Amino acid sequence: MKYGLNVWLLALALLACAPARAQGPEAKPAEDERLERILGKVGEGVARYQAGLFSITFTETLRREELREDMTAKRSKEYVFDSVVLREALSADADDYYPRLVRRLKTIDGKPSKRRPGPEVNYAVSSLGFLLPKHRGLARFTLDGEETAAGRRLYRIRMLSPGEGEPRVEWKRRAVGFRFRVVAPLVYLIWADAETFDVLRLESHLAAPFEFDGPRAFGFGRLGPSRHFKYAAEDYLVRFRRQQFKDPEQTLLVPEYAEWTQVIEGASRPRTRATLRFSNYQRFRSDVKIIEEPDN
Repeated sequence: MKYGLNVWLLALALLACAPARAQGPEAKPAEDERLERILGKVGEGVARYQAGLFSITFTETLRREELREDMTAKRSKEYVFDSVVLREALSADADDYYPRLVRRLKTIDGKPSKRRPGPEVNYAVSSLGFLLPKHRGLARFTLDGEETAAGRRLYRIRMLSPGEGEPRVEWKRRAVGFRFRVVAPLVYLIWADAETFDVLRLESHLAAPFEFDGPRAFGFGRLGPSRHFKYAAEDYLVRFRRQQFKDPEQTLLVPEYAEWTQVIEGASRPRTRATLRFSNYQRFRSDVKIIEEPDN
């Protein structure tokens, strides 16, 4: 019999997973300088991308799937949202802000819905803010290579960080079952256009599978046996594309598609996938007022 088990605020950190060619004392100064120039241009591209997000609305189509062992869909549910990104100030400093995604749920499996979205739909494209100059020092970067895709020359950049030790799991007791939060090593790869320096693709992958035990469950006044799990995969990818807008004429970088795939052997839902597609990009000029609905 399996736990009622949910992932709680899954936050896999950017830990070290250095390849053999990672930067070290033997790295050539010219190569270091070239990488710094590329990262500087990529940071400028990220700043343009983030600024452009605040002037558009779009449609998000989220599909959540429970998968069989062969990774085909066993069950699925689809949600459609009208979405906008707001500029949320963190301080009086004009540059100290973060993009806040606000969604209005339109349909569930094609049927109109006015219900408030639950935590099961908390999938959103990760911020690229770690590529801005003020945050770049928190990680290590290496130029992993160059390649061509769709006629464009791309830089492939690997992102590393100093690390936070071995993978760990933090458990929280619920009325039924448990939730848990995972911190484990990931490898990040970034593909940037060699001409415009726009980020066109981002991927992250679990550095290596790891195993862990669940907490001892309380039942009928006594401790039950521990349960064993294997975290086999945590994959994320997002693609970006250029979208043309009118009045005024402008081309902005926007998200096109994102995907999350997770495999935790021993969980009640061991294999899951979520895909997010973006469409119907439009420019808006009016103010947006958000009315927070109270929790029931």
